[in-house]
Amino acid sequence: MGSGTKKKGQIDMGFYACSDKENEAYMWCVKNSILISPKAKSTTEWYLEITINGKMNRSPITYKKVEIWKQLFTFYLYYYNKYHKLETKALDIKKPIEEKELAVKPDIQNKLF
Repeated sequence: MGSGTKKKGQIDMGFYACSDKENEAYMWCVKNSILISPKAKSTTEWYLEITINGKMNRSPITYKKVEIWKQLFTFYLYYYNKYHKLETKALDIKKPIEEKELAVKPDIQNKLF
């Protein structure tokens, strides 16, 4: 005896195990409002929608099963490499001044008075 409902044919998008670097890129992108998700064109083809700070773009081509996941992580790596470097450079430029840099040198202190 079953539940009384029939399941429609399940859609198979395949399986893809991402690497540690791809997972790091994914986590960084999600934390920084860069979201990439598959959207169905049919039961065998999908687009990728990329949303960055509320602005959405859709891939011009469709992807088959397993290919969709490879391309999704390729995009995450692309945006991670593009914007994570900029964030790192910005942090280097605006690094805090250390206390020893603020200390007045003895020879300068004598000249002031």
